[in-house]
Amino acid sequence: MADEGNNKEKKWQTVLKFLAAYLVAAWTFLQFVDWALLRYKISPYWVDMLLWVFIGIIPSLAIYLYNKDRINQKVLKLREKIIFPLNGLVVALVLFFGFGNSDLGSTTKEVSFTNDLGEIQTETITKQEFRVGVPIFNFQQSTKDSTSLWLGNTINKLLEIDLKQDKNISPEVSYAENTIDKIQSSSVFNKFFVDGEYTVENGIYTITPTVHNSKNGKEIAKKTFTGPDFFALIDEISIYIKNNVGIVQEMQDRYIDLSIKEMTTSSMKALEAWAKRDYDEAVKIDSSFTLAYFYNAVRRNRYSHGELEEKYLIDKAYDLKNNLPIQSQFEILMYKHIIYNRWEDAEKLIGYQLEIEPNNEDYNRLLDIVYSETKNIDGHYQHALERFNQNKNEENARSYYTSLIFSGKFDDAINLIKAYELLSPDTEEIQRIKAYTYLSANKLEEAEKTYATMKLKWPEETIYQKTIDEYIAKLKTSQPNFDYDAYKGIYRTINSEQQIEYFQKDNSYFIHYKNQLMNRAFALNSDVLLSLDPGWVSGTKHNFQKDSLGNVYGVIVNQFNRNKTYDFYYYKETAEITNAYNLLKSHQLDNLEKTFEDLVTKYPNHWFLKDALKYVQYRKKQGNKALLKQYEKIAGTYGTRTFWVEKGKLFYKRDNLPKVEIFPIGENRYISLSKFETHYGFEENKDKKIASFSWSYHVANKEWIKAENNTNYILKN
Repeated sequence: MADEGNNKEKKWQTVLKFLAAYLVAAWTFLQFVDWALLRYKISPYWVDMLLWVFIGIIPSLAIYLYNKDRINQKVLKLREKIIFPLNGLVVALVLFFGFGNSDLGSTTKEVSFTNDLGEIQTETITKQEFRVGVPIFNFQQSTKDSTSLWLGNTINKLLEIDLKQDKNISPEVSYAENTIDKIQSSSVFNKFFVDGEYTVENGIYTITPTVHNSKNGKEIAKKTFTGPDFFALIDEISIYIKNNVGIVQEMQDRYIDLSIKEMTTSSMKALEAWAKRDYDEAVKIDSSFTLAYFYNAVRRNRYSHGELEEKYLIDKAYDLKNNLPIQSQFEILMYKHIIYNRWEDAEKLIGYQLEIEPNNEDYNRLLDIVYSETKNIDGHYQHALERFNQNKNEENARSYYTSLIFSGKFDDAINLIKAYELLSPDTEEIQRIKAYTYLSANKLEEAEKTYATMKLKWPEETIYQKTIDEYIAKLKTSQPNFDYDAYKGIYRTINSEQQIEYFQKDNSYFIHYKNQLMNRAFALNSDVLLSLDPGWVSGTKHNFQKDSLGNVYGVIVNQFNRNKTYDFYYYKETAEITNAYNLLKSHQLDNLEKTFEDLVTKYPNHWFLKDALKYVQYRKKQGNKALLKQYEKIAGTYGTRTFWVEKGKLFYKRDNLPKVEIFPIGENRYISLSKFETHYGFEENKDKKIASFSWSYHVANKEWIKAENNTNYILKN
């Protein structure tokens, strides 16, 4: 018996020696495979799969090594006939469920695109699923100093811009302040997050970035960078982050790494203005600051501040684009297509950008705007569905939810909300979205019940809730008979170039602000549409206006947020009005006097048409030389206002307001086509100095009011 015991012990010792050698050999082989996959850009999932195989077959290997003499003679016991195939089946199932949906091919792909010269180019990029996601949070001041406070949410933005050049990494600016919130917002889709501290003393910048494990917040790497050149520190920190999130040098070398100073500015003053969104000031300090022009163009376009300014800014950004990475250059071109209303070209270029970064929120939002502009609700739904199926993150879930509402798939929207409600049942935002969905689906009982629960848990006296209560009460008695045929079309505001289009699709009403996302609308009664923010206490009420003959001429938009309300006036813009103004903008004045006379008669409530007619009539009387002399008399600087002549036309700009062309309706009074509600006046005071002031139109009183206070009545410098 003792011999038998010694035999077994020796056998197990032999088995353990073989297993140890096996593990060493397997680990060595895995290291070689990992190097080879990296070298030849093949999916790293193969290493994980091989690791599971090597570990998974250890039970069968141990049994074989212990009984190898017998098994080599092809004598297998019943348990071995069961264990060997069962072990193989378990390994196969683990591999199937663990890696069945993984991309096992190349880590890179080639994308082709047409450049701005019309040439076909091909670029090799790392696929999205093989990139390392890294949220970057605000950096905190180690020593409180109000003069450098702005750097806290600027360091992370610059790191994002710098890191985005490397397609092995997907950085994203995030704003959570405490560790728990940082972990919650990072842990689901990322392995890491970055935050840090900074100080500025005597012109020396000290920045300490920290790389954390996103699952538990533990510190992985931390290092302090110090020096007088802030921009050089950002470049160093970017490399440090890449090195500590697994982007090895060979992977980094695949992509160009421009310095952050080259991509932005070398001026800290210009950077500060850019960080505070004072883009006009940023380019005054540094006229080559491409991203300041670009960000300003995007903002101006979104709110339709002025076509001249939008085109000027995007053209400047486009001219200066060569100091940016190729992808950023195409982003500028993409916005140029949008600003110039080349929607088909914009959609193609956005598609190219989404191949490179399928989860980029900005690009996906832009594509949604294109779908809104072209009323492509089906395209919006298909794109949102694909995004959500590929990556079920919060942003994609919101987009998918919106597409379900637009498409009238309310049951699917409710099921989607229930899935998220299980995770956060007592979140006010989710409950608001849930109530809104029931409202959209016309499930009044469920909507009313959900809103009643919200009033108990989160009591708020708001216009939002009062409006919803009014809507539900009306629906209980009758369905509103909204006069769609009378009200559909485009309406233009009087205080900017913004337009709203009202349209109907599949028996649903939609409201679309130009260059923004469309919204579903509810008919409150025969002449009022209601638009609500699903997750917040805000919305708009659109009150359509008819004249004494019953003709629709405008809409008053009540914009409300909690208990605050703002009124905006929009007037119906027909094709003939649009065409007349286009001719006026391009100074094609032949026969335009008769055109505007007819429009004034046809649309008596469009008071601004009379101003356009006055300009045409005044221009007809004034020769070019006399008009140029009139312009030159008032051209100059008036405080923060500037008037100048360019190619025989008179232009105006003030502070951060958009550049506009102004048109004379008299010797001392001018109009613009950007803000119908404003006139620009000039007069000589008793000292023979020219003063600039403005007139504002009071819609309710139908009168022009002269602004003569200190901030509006300014003498020429």
